[in-house]
Amino acid sequence: AHTGDNPPNLHSKMLRITAVGLLCCALPSLAFSPSSTFISSRRMGAASAASQPALSLRASQGLRHQATLPTMTGTKEMTEKAAASPPNPVAAKLGKDCGWIVPEDDMALDKRVKMYIDDGELQEADGHIILNWWQNYKEALSSAEALPSYPYKERFAVDDAFATLVELVRKERKRPHYFNNDKETGTYYEPMNQHADDTRFFDYHEFGVDFTRPLVDFHKCNVVGVENLEKIKEQLAAGDNVVFLSNHQSESDTHCLFTLLEDQLGDDFKKLSEDIVFMAGERVLRDAIVVPFSRGCNLLTVYSKKHIDSEPELKAAKMQHNQRSMKQLGALFNKGGTCMWFAPSGGRDRRDPETGKVDPAMFDPNAIEMVRLVAEGAGAGARTHLYPMALATHNIFPPPATVGGALGEERRVQYTHLSMAVCDEVQDTPVDTSLTGMELRRAVKQLRVDRCKLAYGEMKEGYEAIGGFDQ
Repeated sequence: AHTGDNPPNLHSKMLRITAVGLLCCALPSLAFSPSSTFISSRRMGAASAASQPALSLRASQGLRHQATLPTMTGTKEMTEKAAASPPNPVAAKLGKDCGWIVPEDDMALDKRVKMYIDDGELQEADGHIILNWWQNYKEALSSAEALPSYPYKERFAVDDAFATLVELVRKERKRPHYFNNDKETGTYYEPMNQHADDTRFFDYHEFGVDFTRPLVDFHKCNVVGVENLEKIKEQLAAGDNVVFLSNHQSESDTHCLFTLLEDQLGDDFKKLSEDIVFMAGERVLRDAIVVPFSRGCNLLTVYSKKHIDSEPELKAAKMQHNQRSMKQLGALFNKGGTCMWFAPSGGRDRRDPETGKVDPAMFDPNAIEMVRLVAEGAGAGARTHLYPMALATHNIFPPPATVGGALGEERRVQYTHLSMAVCDEVQDTPVDTSLTGMELRRAVKQLRVDRCKLAYGEMKEGYEAIGGFDQ
């Protein structure tokens, strides 16, 4: 990876950024990372990147579906591949080192949850959310299995998966946010699958991805803009940085992204997906039910402006937290080869009650500018590339109708297909170098707005191309 010169005034740049009020960026929820009991993607091979005609959104260049990448096409091939995969109960898949995570007795899940609540090891809300989610998951899976096109012959061990989740949440309640030694989670950066020295290794990433797959209709999944992903791989390999400016629809967007890149496009894109750094709201490391899934991602956490102001006595500490996160992001950009995902819109897209459509929320130009200023402050402005990304993932894990609320929202899932479009890199129009003073400031401000509109417009164009409005 390329290592640039250490910027002499990086810290002061970070402080300047927060003063501009740019930390009210969209923060992905990351709650649904799925569980650990299914067909490994290496064996499953995943379905096809939808065999359809080449797609071009613009006359010259744009989003096109590239059919030459290693994919699996056709219902028959995928069904045979899935049928050839042996069952993977959680206990067998975890191996000897992680056997502790699955209870050895045959106690029913609802009775075990009640026992843990009575013993003070789980909260009442934990039990309510997990048990309702468990029943809903089984209903969604039963409906999917009744479809002739359902690709998996072996049934997903739902009870084992949720038994594992219960133990992970119980562990989180005992020792909250304990990812690393000598510090709590969320101080700024959490690498994927981070563990304390006294904690046995557990593959949270695989746990989450495997939990997602049974709910994905791979036959109808679609990835558009693969040639842009190929370009991104080359840029990262050369030591440049890439930032995905994405809409955000589901708590499971992180793991939807993992499954799309790996299962639709193959192992060449598996590493790209696993290396992505997600910028997320700090809440993803405070909700005990979310944490087992959050641990399967590389995370940079920040407080949005709304949550900074919600607790006045903690405002200074939260602002310091954000400054540390931005300083860490600058260090990653300075090192080079960093791929980052964030949603500069302010939250998840919700279905319009009047139109019935899921319309992507508008991007915030300040959120995009925050990332650009961090890259420039790290001496990596010219080496950091912005790519709009469109996700159509709403139906797998729809958000609640209202925004905000307490930790521990209800979880409900559906069997559905997923789609993603990676749009062309955002190219800026240079500011007129002859401008000075107020005219220059106005031109720079307008450029921020125009950049945001361009990124949002490209994302929305991609969203329409992958059928986002038809969800």
